[in-house]
Amino acid sequence: MNDDILNLYRTFNITMAANDTVALDQLLAPNFTLTHMTGYVQPRREWLHEIQQGTMHYFSSVEDHVTMVATATGWQVTGQNRVVASIHGSRQHEWPLNTVMTVEQVAGSWQVAAAVVTTY
Repeated sequence: MNDDILNLYRTFNITMAANDTVALDQLLAPNFTLTHMTGYVQPRREWLHEIQQGTMHYFSSVEDHVTMVATATGWQVTGQNRVVASIHGSRQHEWPLNTVMTVEQVAGSWQVAAAVVTTY
């Protein structure tokens, strides 16, 4: 079980860094939200659209550390990754991002229900 959850976390980061919205679409729960370090809570569809349009462009994601804790409804995964991105026209920049991810079963498969991102 832990391997499945760790693989989901890693696949999320790999597909994000590849700007692969088709693969991300499969990983995200229908009501997924991404809370940015600014505090903005972005709905799933809006985030995927911004990736498709290049408004949010990711270049790489290098994992530094990850932990997982079982919860009553699934898993909480906390990971630190160094993410290189260009956001809303900014120049390419490396961000040390701490992501707290909620993973739950949806229709029989594990999906990312939410991600809250801050810096570390």
